[in-house]
Amino acid sequence: MLKKYASYTVEDFIQDEAFIDWVKLCHPEDASVFHDLVKEYPYQAETIAQARQIVLHLDEALKADVDTFEVQEIWERIDDAISSEKVRIRHMLGRIHYLAAASILFLAGLVWWQVGLVKTANVSTYTSLIREADVPLEEIVNTSNKPLLVKLADGSRVTLDENSRLSFNKDFTGREREVFLSGGAFFDVTKNAERPFVVYANELVTKVLGTSFTIKAFDQDQQVVVSVKSGKVAVFANKNKITEKSRIRSVTLAPNQQAIFLRQKETISRSLVDKPQIVISPEELMHFTFANVQVASIFEALKKAYGVEIKYDEELLSGCRLTTSLTNETLYERLDVICEAIDASYKVVDDQVIVSGKRCN
Repeated sequence: MLKKYASYTVEDFIQDEAFIDWVKLCHPEDASVFHDLVKEYPYQAETIAQARQIVLHLDEALKADVDTFEVQEIWERIDDAISSEKVRIRHMLGRIHYLAAASILFLAGLVWWQVGLVKTANVSTYTSLIREADVPLEEIVNTSNKPLLVKLADGSRVTLDENSRLSFNKDFTGREREVFLSGGAFFDVTKNAERPFVVYANELVTKVLGTSFTIKAFDQDQQVVVSVKSGKVAVFANKNKITEKSRIRSVTLAPNQQAIFLRQKETISRSLVDKPQIVISPEELMHFTFANVQVASIFEALKKAYGVEIKYDEELLSGCRLTTSLTNETLYERLDVICEAIDASYKVVDDQVIVSGKRCN
């Protein structure tokens, strides 16, 4: 019974008779159901709370007398204040016979939108994105407590995080392979140079030909993060989902790089992932063994192994020599060891590592 509520939107809840009865009549058996629902699907707690407030306001408003002229004026104000893409309440009210609630709804609606349902005027949600899709979509919702593997028609594989949703055209018709994400997922995309793979996640669009990457884009989060494991990824703003004043630039990401989009500020930046991993093959890594060599040679090997730009003063560190080998440590673990050995330090600036040190005796 609970499973059907896992993907409910606010609109779905306020049209559900069991939900309305629970809110209005507080039946003990219904209360336990929705208590269990929030416990099982915590990501739905905010949606349920919003839907409950609407039902309560509508129920109270049914008792109020509203002049016909006032109703029309209120609806005109609602149409001006809230775009039809974000709110379809007027249509729903007609279906559930709550037109008399218009005056209360207007006041509640203004509060609702101003204090937190939508934190910026142009926040793009998964729901609005899939509504605008030009083709029929199939949706997968991961309601389990572990990652869910989704195999797509082109051979691509998506590992969907818990409490996440993925919508896509089952046959991938069209010039691009489009998918829509709410939540987190790792994508391992089959290469097809003629049909780019495109992920829509809130305000960001990620386009690839064939690569592997991760996206974190929960609707309630204030940022969207795209991080790359292999290949190259183009990330840019969905121009229909940001304000005209925004100056977001597109970024191209290489392995171990990530793009962070701040939704309220509408800014995007490129940086290194928290734990850069080796991008070369294990066979190639076996040859990265150094016996009493200049530290500059080791830094160059690190750059190749992790695909990360490392800047240093080669002349200053020319007298520094080390004996070491590269294994499966993270980049920062390896840098810690090297810098400690030569009395140097490093810092990460955007997508680069900058090493500072002194001459070795």
